[in-house]
Amino acid sequence: MKLVTLIFSCLMACLASSISQEAEKWTSLFDGETLDGWVQRGGEAKYRVEEGTIVGTTVPNTPNSFLCTEKEYGDFILELEFKVNREMNSGIQFRSQSLPDYKNGQVHGYQCEIDPSDRGWTAGIYDEGRRGWLNDLRNNRAARYAFQQMKWNQVRIEAVGDHLRTWINGVPAADLKDDMTPRGFIALQVHGVGDREESMEVSWRNIRIQENPKPFSAVAAAAVEIPEGPVVPEKLEIRKLAEGFKFTEGPAVGPKGKIYFNDIPNERTHVYDPTTGKSRVFRAATGRANGLYWTPAQALVACEGGHRRVTRTGAGGIVEVLAGEFEGKKFNSPNDLVVDDFGGIYFTDPNYGKDKSDLELEVEAVYYIDRRGKLTQVAADLVKPNGIILSPDNQILYIADPGAETIWAYDVTGEGVLANKRKFAAIGSDGMTMDTAGRVYCTWKGDVWIFSAGGEEVGRITFPEGPANCTLVGKILYVTARTGFYAVEINAVGLLP
Repeated sequence: MKLVTLIFSCLMACLASSISQEAEKWTSLFDGETLDGWVQRGGEAKYRVEEGTIVGTTVPNTPNSFLCTEKEYGDFILELEFKVNREMNSGIQFRSQSLPDYKNGQVHGYQCEIDPSDRGWTAGIYDEGRRGWLNDLRNNRAARYAFQQMKWNQVRIEAVGDHLRTWINGVPAADLKDDMTPRGFIALQVHGVGDREESMEVSWRNIRIQENPKPFSAVAAAAVEIPEGPVVPEKLEIRKLAEGFKFTEGPAVGPKGKIYFNDIPNERTHVYDPTTGKSRVFRAATGRANGLYWTPAQALVACEGGHRRVTRTGAGGIVEVLAGEFEGKKFNSPNDLVVDDFGGIYFTDPNYGKDKSDLELEVEAVYYIDRRGKLTQVAADLVKPNGIILSPDNQILYIADPGAETIWAYDVTGEGVLANKRKFAAIGSDGMTMDTAGRVYCTWKGDVWIFSAGGEEVGRITFPEGPANCTLVGKILYVTARTGFYAVEINAVGLLP
């Protein structure tokens, strides 16, 4: 999924020094037929050659395994392609070592992460066996969404002196300076899987290296696109994209820029394709699903208010229940959700459509599911929490409370940890979205209301039908409004494509 969260206006300049060296000689690290020039260290995962690729297969009850180059490398550009099982963590070691006097020869050093989880930190840099994360991707949404699930992905690693950089499918990812290890081997990691008996695979191909490249030129900082002028243009063209629904909700952008939304009473999730202008049913029997969100792993998470649960539909189409109860009690009716840069999920649980005698929880609260599945209650002092959204840097969580006609803002001080509750705006909202300038878009009393990051109202848009929810994709604001699905171009850019 191509995103415009960050507009890399300097991308060509960033790559200029590297591209100028493409005419230099590349050396293949893999001959396509044998593992000559490689040696295995660490665990006992299986490595084999198959149809011009190196395939690594997990083995239970063995630690991380590494297929390492016999040769060590200092300054270089490394390029390769990989494909990984959607449930498997892996990585590409570089400037790594295995020393007798360091943890009995444990492989350690820089690792270009391969992370197909909802966190999406593929191409972040991790220090294996030493310091942990050096450059994760929590603040790089474009790179997080560049990964392609169950497909071949291209990685580029550049290490010159103390400057380390990575790209995933052409999108800049990690960029840091670190001088702990100037030289070491390259290795293909198969992560340990504990006692899991099911075999999983990761494959690598087209592995090539260019040694001693010229020093990098200066890299300009990535620019965030914030258009000038009023966010609501004087002339608006509101387009109806689809109609004939009972009550639309939960718009979310998915793979290839398609927009997914729910018709709650009919229990259907629809998908609209901007390239064709057509919509179709994506999923039926949704349990009156409401809020939707696509993760970097190309999985769709949903609040199923009728089923009183939060689910995740993976790339294989399998629906998994992430949360259905809290402390042994069923939820009220999960309504809206947002995924953070760690792969965790915040969701609201108001009571809509349930008889009070059927309720098991005493509060209408907000919850957090971390990426390992742990559920916590993070806000329990609201009247009726509904819409929820994170700021572009994931440092502020906004929660709409229509019951109190207030939108609250919280500082996010950790994974699922909130502090400093304060009033952001004196309106409620059903659904919310965000742009790259930190402006918050809210649906309330027949309009989309727009607030600056400081809480000042900067515009309103009236639709033919009362809006229930919205999402900003590029410069197009998509709005679910009762029986119709609408779009309008505005003078702002969304966090998603």
